[in-house]
Amino acid sequence: MKKIIFLLFIVLIIFSYSACSNNKNSQAFILSINDIQSDPLAFTGEIIINGVVSVFSPFDEKMFGIKDTAELLFCKNLDCGSFMLPVKYIGEGAMPKLADEVNITGSWKEVEDGFIFEVTEIEVKRNVMAIIES
Repeated sequence: MKKIIFLLFIVLIIFSYSACSNNKNSQAFILSINDIQSDPLAFTGEIIINGVVSVFSPFDEKMFGIKDTAELLFCKNLDCGSFMLPVKYIGEGAMPKLADEVNITGSWKEVEDGFIFEVTEIEVKRNVMAIIES
């Protein structure tokens, strides 16, 4: 039941922000969570998104959520931030740790219940826990 509720939550977030797609393609630069939060599906193809790992799914060890780096560094709390992007890592490398600042490379994939951001590469920049706890 919790898995269904979690997936429905993801679908609602994505569909609520996909109302007016402008088909933006952003392969040339790294996007922040705040860049994509108003219309995530507007960014097509393979994109790179920067954020901080703030939560892991209790149902799927390859799913996690990232929040905006600048927001978390400002408020110094992994629980703050206005938007969390749920993602699924389909690559082969190691998973990031909680509070890792990451650049994730991937694209949107349509699934049975909507869309999910599938991550093919993860670049860990640093762990921001020391900054957050100071």
